[in-house]
Amino acid sequence: MTGEWAEEEFISDLHHALRTTRRRLVIEFLSTSPKSTVSLRVLAQEVAAHEQGVEPEFVSGEPYRNVYTALSQTHLPTLREIRIVEYDAARQTVSVGDTLPLAALLVALNRSTVRTLRLC
Repeated sequence: MTGEWAEEEFISDLHHALRTTRRRLVIEFLSTSPKSTVSLRVLAQEVAAHEQGVEPEFVSGEPYRNVYTALSQTHLPTLREIRIVEYDAARQTVSVGDTLPLAALLVALNRSTVRTLRLC
């Protein structure tokens, strides 16, 4: 039963990690990036740009700082717990983790299912 319990716990943790938009945006960005490691600064710019509907080079000020802080203090540690990312807080870098492909697949499947079924 131990193996089954570990699997169920992992699935629950995975669903928890996919629960917020910012974490899904991080997963999508990293899964499509040609680089396997990016700076927290670049990642925060990308997420803030998506939220504001602008290009990353136009992101600044309070919206950027809010995203940067939320990523560093909450979202990246959550994604690190289940190995979706490797987050080095000291160097402020984010790398692809070994479960990122699974998380990216689930995000893509959920988006396409919602669109196909026209649920929104």
